[in-house]
Amino acid sequence: MRLFDIVKDQFLDVIEYVDESNKLVVIKFQRKSGNNELKQGSKVIVREGQIAVFLKGGQLADILPPGTYSLNTGNMPVLSTLEGFPYLFTSPVIADLYFLSTRQFIDNKWATKTPIMKRDNDFNMVRIRAFGKFAFRIIDVSKFMREIFGAMGMTKTYDIVGYLSSMVTETFSVVIGETTMSALDLAVEYRKLSAVIQEKLNERTESLGIQFSNIIIESASLPEEVEKMIDEQSGIGMAQKDMSTFTQYQTARAIRDASKQEGGLAGLGTGIALGNQMMNTVQSTLPESNQRKTGKADMLRELKALFDEGILTQEEFEAEKKQILKQ
Repeated sequence: MRLFDIVKDQFLDVIEYVDESNKLVVIKFQRKSGNNELKQGSKVIVREGQIAVFLKGGQLADILPPGTYSLNTGNMPVLSTLEGFPYLFTSPVIADLYFLSTRQFIDNKWATKTPIMKRDNDFNMVRIRAFGKFAFRIIDVSKFMREIFGAMGMTKTYDIVGYLSSMVTETFSVVIGETTMSALDLAVEYRKLSAVIQEKLNERTESLGIQFSNIIIESASLPEEVEKMIDEQSGIGMAQKDMSTFTQYQTARAIRDASKQEGGLAGLGTGIALGNQMMNTVQSTLPESNQRKTGKADMLRELKALFDEGILTQEEFEAEKKQILKQ
Protein backbone atom coordinates (compact mmCIF):
# COMPACT_ATOMS: atom_id res chain seq x y z
CA MET A 1 0.00 0.00 0.00
CA ARG A 2 1.40 3.36 -0.99
CA LEU A 3 1.21 5.89 1.83
CA PHE A 4 3.38 8.76 0.73
CA ASP A 5 4.42 9.86 -2.75
CA ILE A 6 7.68 11.77 -2.49
CA VAL A 7 9.45 13.27 -5.48
CA LYS A 8 12.83 14.30 -4.21
CA ASP A 9 15.76 16.14 -5.71
CA GLN A 10 18.58 18.01 -4.05
CA PHE A 11 16.42 20.93 -2.94
CA LEU A 12 12.73 20.06 -3.24
CA ASP A 13 10.20 17.63 -1.74
CA VAL A 14 6.64 17.11 -2.90
CA ILE A 15 4.76 15.43 -0.07
CA GLU A 16 1.27 13.97 -0.17
CA TYR A 17 -0.58 11.24 1.65
CA VAL A 18 -2.64 8.61 -0.18
CA ASP A 19 -4.70 6.22 1.95
CA GLU A 20 -5.80 3.45 -0.37
CA SER A 21 -7.42 1.55 2.50
CA ASN A 22 -9.71 4.44 3.52
CA LYS A 23 -9.35 3.22 7.11
CA LEU A 24 -6.65 5.40 8.68
CA VAL A 25 -7.71 8.31 10.89
CA VAL A 26 -4.26 9.86 11.36
CA ILE A 27 -0.78 9.09 9.98
CA LYS A 28 2.64 10.64 10.52
CA PHE A 29 4.81 11.64 7.54
CA GLN A 30 7.95 9.54 7.51
CA ARG A 31 10.61 8.93 4.90
CA LYS A 32 12.15 5.51 4.47
CA SER A 33 15.54 7.09 5.05
CA GLY A 34 14.43 8.32 8.47
CA ASN A 35 15.32 11.93 7.62
CA ASN A 36 12.02 13.75 8.03
CA GLU A 37 13.32 17.32 7.79
CA LEU A 38 11.29 19.65 5.57
CA LYS A 39 13.20 22.16 3.49
CA GLN A 40 12.26 25.68 2.49
CA GLY A 41 10.09 25.52 -0.61
CA SER A 42 8.99 21.94 -0.04
CA LYS A 43 5.46 21.40 -1.29
CA VAL A 44 2.71 19.72 0.69
CA ILE A 45 -0.40 18.54 -1.14
CA VAL A 46 -3.43 18.15 1.13
CA ARG A 47 -6.22 16.25 -0.60
CA GLU A 48 -9.97 16.74 -0.18
CA GLY A 49 -11.11 15.04 3.01
CA GLN A 50 -7.72 15.64 4.65
CA ILE A 51 -6.07 18.09 7.00
CA ALA A 52 -2.30 18.48 7.46
CA VAL A 53 -1.05 19.31 10.96
CA PHE A 54 2.40 20.38 12.18
CA LEU A 55 3.50 19.53 15.72
CA LYS A 56 6.58 21.07 17.31
CA GLY A 57 7.82 19.42 20.49
CA GLY A 58 4.37 17.94 21.04
CA GLN A 59 2.77 21.39 20.69
CA LEU A 60 0.13 22.01 18.03
CA ALA A 61 1.46 24.45 15.45
CA ASP A 62 -0.02 25.08 11.99
CA ILE A 63 -3.04 23.42 10.37
CA LEU A 64 -3.36 23.22 6.57
CA PRO A 65 -6.77 22.58 4.95
CA PRO A 66 -7.06 20.97 1.47
CA GLY A 67 -4.78 22.61 -1.09
CA THR A 68 -1.17 22.77 -2.32
CA TYR A 69 1.33 24.65 -0.17
CA SER A 70 4.91 25.78 -0.53
CA LEU A 71 6.42 25.71 2.95
CA ASN A 72 7.51 29.19 4.00
CA THR A 73 7.01 31.66 6.82
CA GLY A 74 3.74 32.85 5.26
CA ASN A 75 2.15 29.39 5.33
CA MET A 76 3.50 28.40 8.75
CA PRO A 77 3.25 31.46 11.03
CA VAL A 78 2.96 29.50 14.29
CA LEU A 79 5.75 27.08 13.45
CA SER A 80 7.95 29.92 12.22
CA THR A 81 7.50 31.68 15.57
CA LEU A 82 8.25 28.50 17.52
CA GLU A 83 11.33 27.83 15.43
CA GLY A 84 12.44 31.46 15.52
CA PHE A 85 12.84 31.54 11.74
CA PRO A 86 13.85 34.81 10.12
CA TYR A 87 11.93 35.97 7.08
CA LEU A 88 12.71 33.75 4.05
CA PHE A 89 14.37 31.14 6.23
CA THR A 90 16.62 28.52 4.69
CA SER A 91 17.09 26.21 7.67
CA PRO A 92 15.30 22.82 7.64
CA VAL A 93 12.04 22.53 9.56
CA ILE A 94 12.40 20.31 12.63
CA ALA A 95 8.76 19.36 13.25
CA ASP A 96 6.36 16.44 12.86
CA LEU A 97 3.87 16.47 10.01
CA TYR A 98 0.62 14.51 10.32
CA PHE A 99 -2.23 13.93 7.89
CA LEU A 100 -5.76 13.51 9.30
CA SER A 101 -8.81 12.20 7.49
CA THR A 102 -11.99 14.25 7.91
CA ARG A 103 -14.23 11.83 5.99
CA GLN A 104 -16.83 9.61 7.64
CA PHE A 105 -15.64 6.33 9.10
CA ILE A 106 -18.54 3.90 8.75
CA ASP A 107 -19.38 0.29 9.67
CA ASN A 108 -17.61 0.37 13.02
CA LYS A 109 -19.00 -2.26 15.39
CA TRP A 110 -20.16 -2.00 19.00
CA ALA A 111 -21.62 -4.62 21.33
CA THR A 112 -22.45 -5.15 24.98
CA LYS A 113 -19.82 -7.39 26.58
CA THR A 114 -22.13 -8.40 29.42
CA PRO A 115 -25.96 -8.29 29.72
CA ILE A 116 -27.51 -5.00 30.83
CA MET A 117 -29.96 -5.17 33.74
CA LYS A 118 -33.21 -3.29 33.17
CA ARG A 119 -36.36 -2.85 35.23
CA ASP A 120 -39.30 -3.96 33.14
CA ASN A 121 -43.07 -3.79 33.52
CA ASP A 122 -43.58 -7.23 32.00
CA PHE A 123 -40.68 -9.17 33.55
CA ASN A 124 -39.80 -7.07 36.63
CA MET A 125 -36.05 -7.38 35.92
CA VAL A 126 -34.58 -8.47 32.60
CA ARG A 127 -31.12 -8.83 31.06
CA ILE A 128 -30.54 -7.37 27.60
CA ARG A 129 -27.71 -7.90 25.13
CA ALA A 130 -27.27 -5.69 22.08
CA PHE A 131 -24.97 -4.94 19.17
CA GLY A 132 -24.82 -2.66 16.15
CA LYS A 133 -22.70 -0.25 14.12
CA PHE A 134 -21.70 3.41 14.25
CA ALA A 135 -20.13 6.07 12.05
CA PHE A 136 -18.02 9.07 13.08
CA ARG A 137 -15.86 11.86 11.73
CA ILE A 138 -13.38 14.48 12.95
CA ILE A 139 -14.99 17.94 12.99
CA ASP A 140 -12.43 19.93 14.99
CA VAL A 141 -8.78 19.09 14.26
CA SER A 142 -7.38 21.21 17.10
CA LYS A 143 -9.54 19.54 19.76
CA PHE A 144 -8.88 16.09 18.32
CA MET A 145 -5.10 16.55 18.31
CA ARG A 146 -5.06 17.97 21.83
CA GLU A 147 -7.46 15.52 23.49
CA ILE A 148 -7.39 12.23 21.58
CA PHE A 149 -3.93 12.38 20.06
CA GLY A 150 -2.16 14.36 22.76
CA ALA A 151 -3.80 13.86 26.17
CA MET A 152 -5.00 10.29 25.59
CA GLY A 153 -2.07 9.27 23.40
CA MET A 154 -4.22 7.49 20.82
CA THR A 155 -2.41 7.41 17.50
CA LYS A 156 -3.78 4.22 15.93
CA THR A 157 -7.16 3.87 14.25
CA TYR A 158 -7.82 0.60 16.13
CA ASP A 159 -7.44 2.33 19.50
CA ILE A 160 -9.62 5.29 18.50
CA VAL A 161 -12.42 3.06 17.17
CA GLY A 162 -12.21 0.85 20.28
CA TYR A 163 -12.52 3.89 22.54
CA LEU A 164 -15.54 5.22 20.65
CA SER A 165 -17.13 1.75 20.59
CA SER A 166 -16.97 1.57 24.39
CA MET A 167 -18.62 5.01 24.57
CA VAL A 168 -21.51 3.79 22.40
CA THR A 169 -21.99 0.70 24.57
CA GLU A 170 -21.91 2.75 27.77
CA THR A 171 -24.40 5.29 26.44
CA PHE A 172 -26.70 2.51 25.19
CA SER A 173 -26.72 1.10 28.73
CA VAL A 174 -27.65 4.50 30.18
CA VAL A 175 -30.47 5.07 27.68
CA ILE A 176 -31.90 1.57 28.18
CA GLY A 177 -31.78 2.06 31.94
CA GLU A 178 -33.60 5.40 31.71
CA THR A 179 -36.37 4.38 29.31
CA THR A 180 -39.70 3.11 30.63
CA MET A 181 -40.23 1.20 27.40
CA SER A 182 -40.92 -2.51 27.81
CA ALA A 183 -38.21 -4.91 26.63
CA LEU A 184 -40.78 -6.41 24.26
CA ASP A 185 -41.24 -3.03 22.57
CA LEU A 186 -37.55 -2.27 21.99
CA ALA A 187 -37.41 -3.83 18.53
CA VAL A 188 -39.94 -1.39 17.07
CA GLU A 189 -38.18 1.61 18.61
CA TYR A 190 -34.59 1.04 17.44
CA ARG A 191 -34.54 4.23 15.38
CA LYS A 192 -35.86 6.37 18.22
CA LEU A 193 -33.38 4.88 20.69
CA SER A 194 -30.52 5.35 18.21
CA ALA A 195 -31.34 9.05 17.86
CA VAL A 196 -31.30 9.52 21.65
CA ILE A 197 -27.99 7.65 21.96
CA GLN A 198 -26.42 9.69 19.15
CA GLU A 199 -27.48 12.97 20.75
CA LYS A 200 -26.02 12.00 24.12
CA LEU A 201 -22.79 10.81 22.52
CA ASN A 202 -22.26 14.03 20.60
CA GLU A 203 -22.70 16.02 23.80
CA ARG A 204 -19.78 14.04 25.22
CA THR A 205 -17.52 14.09 22.16
CA GLU A 206 -17.91 17.76 21.26
CA SER A 207 -14.88 18.54 23.43
CA LEU A 208 -12.91 15.81 21.63
CA GLY A 209 -13.46 17.22 18.15
CA ILE A 210 -15.42 14.11 17.09
CA GLN A 211 -19.00 13.77 15.90
CA PHE A 212 -21.04 10.58 15.68
CA SER A 213 -22.84 10.79 12.34
CA ASN A 214 -24.87 7.60 12.73
CA ILE A 215 -25.77 5.03 15.38
CA ILE A 216 -27.42 1.73 14.43
CA ILE A 217 -28.95 -0.83 16.80
CA GLU A 218 -29.00 -4.09 14.89
CA SER A 219 -30.31 -6.28 17.69
CA ALA A 220 -31.37 -6.08 21.34
CA SER A 221 -32.08 -9.59 22.60
CA LEU A 222 -33.47 -11.11 25.78
CA PRO A 223 -32.07 -14.16 27.60
CA GLU A 224 -32.91 -17.53 26.04
CA GLU A 225 -35.20 -18.58 28.89
CA VAL A 226 -37.24 -15.37 28.54
CA GLU A 227 -37.58 -15.81 24.79
CA LYS A 228 -38.74 -19.41 25.39
CA MET A 229 -41.37 -18.18 27.83
CA ILE A 230 -42.57 -15.62 25.29
CA ASP A 231 -42.88 -18.36 22.68
CA GLU A 232 -44.96 -20.46 25.07
CA GLN A 233 -47.24 -17.54 25.91
CA SER A 234 -47.65 -16.81 22.20
CA GLY A 235 -48.61 -20.44 21.64
CA ILE A 236 -51.30 -20.32 24.33
CA GLY A 237 -52.65 -17.15 22.76
CA MET A 238 -52.80 -18.92 19.40
CA ALA A 239 -54.62 -21.85 20.96
CA GLN A 240 -57.26 -19.62 22.52
CA LYS A 241 -57.99 -18.11 19.12
CA ASP A 242 -57.80 -21.25 16.97
CA MET A 243 -57.33 -24.59 18.73
CA SER A 244 -57.33 -26.61 15.52
CA THR A 245 -54.55 -24.60 13.89
CA PHE A 246 -52.45 -24.65 17.04
CA THR A 247 -52.67 -28.40 17.64
CA GLN A 248 -51.87 -29.15 14.01
CA TYR A 249 -48.82 -26.94 14.23
CA GLN A 250 -47.60 -28.40 17.54
CA THR A 251 -48.20 -32.01 16.46
CA ALA A 252 -46.41 -31.56 13.15
CA ARG A 253 -43.46 -29.94 14.91
CA ALA A 254 -43.27 -32.72 17.51
CA ILE A 255 -43.36 -35.39 14.79
CA ARG A 256 -40.57 -33.67 12.90
CA ASP A 257 -38.34 -33.34 15.97
CA ALA A 258 -38.94 -36.87 17.25
CA SER A 259 -38.35 -38.48 13.86
CA LYS A 260 -35.01 -36.70 13.62
CA GLN A 261 -33.94 -38.01 17.01
CA GLU A 262 -35.16 -41.62 16.81
CA GLY A 263 -35.64 -42.16 13.09
CA GLY A 264 -38.23 -43.96 10.99
CA LEU A 265 -41.65 -45.12 12.05
CA ALA A 266 -40.72 -45.41 15.72
CA GLY A 267 -39.75 -41.76 15.75
CA LEU A 268 -42.97 -40.76 14.04
CA GLY A 269 -45.04 -42.74 16.54
CA THR A 270 -43.31 -41.02 19.41
CA GLY A 271 -43.85 -37.69 17.69
CA ILE A 272 -47.58 -38.29 17.39
CA ALA A 273 -47.77 -39.22 21.06
CA LEU A 274 -45.87 -36.06 21.95
CA GLY A 275 -48.21 -34.04 19.78
CA ASN A 276 -51.25 -35.43 21.58
CA GLN A 277 -49.61 -34.76 24.94
CA MET A 278 -48.93 -31.16 23.94
CA MET A 279 -52.51 -30.75 22.80
CA ASN A 280 -53.83 -32.08 26.12
CA THR A 281 -51.47 -29.79 28.05
CA VAL A 282 -52.66 -26.74 26.16
CA GLN A 283 -56.27 -27.76 26.57
CA SER A 284 -55.82 -27.88 30.34
CA THR A 285 -54.83 -24.21 30.32
CA LEU A 286 -57.94 -23.14 28.39
CA PRO A 287 -61.39 -22.28 29.76
CA GLU A 288 -63.81 -25.19 30.20
CA SER A 289 -65.97 -23.97 27.32
CA ASN A 290 -63.03 -24.34 24.95
CA GLN A 291 -62.21 -27.83 26.25
CA ARG A 292 -65.74 -29.09 25.52
CA LYS A 293 -65.37 -28.01 21.90
CA THR A 294 -62.39 -30.31 21.42
CA GLY A 295 -63.32 -34.01 21.38
CA LYS A 296 -62.62 -37.09 19.37
CA ALA A 297 -64.12 -35.58 16.25
CA ASP A 298 -61.74 -32.63 16.38
CA MET A 299 -58.76 -34.89 16.97
CA LEU A 300 -59.75 -37.07 14.02
CA ARG A 301 -60.13 -34.03 11.79
CA GLU A 302 -56.69 -32.82 12.82
CA LEU A 303 -55.22 -36.27 12.20
CA LYS A 304 -56.86 -36.34 8.76
CA ALA A 305 -55.35 -32.94 7.98
CA LEU A 306 -51.87 -34.28 8.80
CA PHE A 307 -52.52 -37.26 6.52
CA ASP A 308 -53.74 -35.02 3.68
CA GLU A 309 -50.63 -32.87 3.98
CA GLY A 310 -48.42 -35.94 3.60
CA ILE A 311 -47.01 -35.74 7.11
CA LEU A 312 -48.47 -39.16 8.02
CA THR A 313 -48.51 -42.32 5.91
CA GLN A 314 -51.69 -44.40 5.47
CA GLU A 315 -50.41 -46.95 7.99
CA GLU A 316 -49.58 -44.29 10.59
CA PHE A 317 -52.93 -42.58 10.02
CA GLU A 318 -54.91 -45.80 10.60
CA ALA A 319 -52.91 -46.66 13.71
CA GLU A 320 -53.45 -43.25 15.29
CA LYS A 321 -57.15 -43.24 14.35
CA LYS A 322 -57.67 -46.50 16.23
CA GLN A 323 -55.84 -45.10 19.24
CA ILE A 324 -58.08 -42.01 19.31
CA LEU A 325 -61.28 -44.06 18.96
CA LYS A 326 -60.26 -46.22 21.93
CA GLN A 327 -59.99 -43.17 24.25
